[in-house]
Amino acid sequence: MKEEYPFAAKLEIEYLGSDPMRARGRIRVTEDMTDMLGHVTGGIYNSLADAIGGAAARATGDMYVTQNCNMQFYQSTEPSDEYLYAEAEIRHRGSRTCIAAVELKHEDGTVVSDGQFSYSKI
Repeated sequence: MKEEYPFAAKLEIEYLGSDPMRARGRIRVTEDMTDMLGHVTGGIYNSLADAIGGAAARATGDMYVTQNCNMQFYQSTEPSDEYLYAEAEIRHRGSRTCIAAVELKHEDGTVVSDGQFSYSKI
């Protein structure tokens, strides 16, 4: 699936594949994504999770927009981690809404954040 999402393209989010129930992607972590402590900001975490959750929702060809999200943060990410990975899995696909659970991980598989995103079909 080739996503056409200008904001994700600006962040250089790379899609690694999807099927009707899941999607994977990653973002290269850079210094300009960090806060005053040198950790990747929550906005980057949320943007990556939303982009990949949305890709999973749209994998059937239907169009969705983000309706709501809830994220939990467990561990920081620094530029030395190089990439932050996202894996989304569809938990519910109804006639008007789609719910995706998204995990963010480091290269070694450590879960650093997870969340649930709801999308509304348009």
